[in-house]
Amino acid sequence: MDHRTELLLKLDILQEFYTEEIETISEYFSIHKFFDLQVIMPQTGRDSSFGIILSGEVSISDDQIENSSRTKGDILGEMAFIHGLRSDFIAASDGAIAIMTFDDIEKLKLKQPYLAVKLVNFVTSNLINNLRKNDKKDNTEILVLLADDHLFSDLINLIKDHLHIINNFSIVTSEKLKIALRESTNLTISQVIEPESLILGETAIGHQILLDQVKAIMYLRDPVKVESNPASVESLSRLCDLQQVLFATNLLTANAIFQYLE
Repeated sequence: MDHRTELLLKLDILQEFYTEEIETISEYFSIHKFFDLQVIMPQTGRDSSFGIILSGEVSISDDQIENSSRTKGDILGEMAFIHGLRSDFIAASDGAIAIMTFDDIEKLKLKQPYLAVKLVNFVTSNLINNLRKNDKKDNTEILVLLADDHLFSDLINLIKDHLHIINNFSIVTSEKLKIALRESTNLTISQVIEPESLILGETAIGHQILLDQVKAIMYLRDPVKVESNPASVESLSRLCDLQQVLFATNLLTANAIFQYLE
């Protein structure tokens, strides 16, 4: 049996995988030793890997995390699945870690699609559990309000018609719309995001959707224009389907959502 397989089989966290599945998965992991105070999985412009600690202890430099220590069986870097960026990882002792890149996940998907999906689901489920543990609970649900530039006026009129409902939510929108809304309404904006980075990025809302904090998303766009349908919108739509978040891309559906919220 391969040495990587033997190491992964010793991890309780992987108990939901059959031995044969771990044998296949292990082909796409690389094993790395680390030493006390060493930076592990150094950040890049866009992080694209995750790791499972095989031995030793690692500290996470993130003020938002109450328990920053990670040990054998814990996953590092899973935030990159939805955020693109992540914290620094500093070894608190000597140890070893198994690392898989997103490119390797794609290779696994070509060979064993079901197993790749199972692995990604396992990692993201672990991420959601950790996010919920560290979440500073805010009971106010979120409404995301976005629109293509040429549909700004339609969205603003929609907002004016439903301010009595919208004021019950925390509002997330783009910088351009924030300025436009400031001039036409007294609506308070809680968070600004960029339409090009809806799920990945420092201002993205992917983790808030996973934490069930987002009640509805209204993104008015032209279904015909290519520039109105970037990959980020398609990814957002799939994530909303997965988490059962209301998602409207036209006025008719948006009005129906407001009727439901009322």
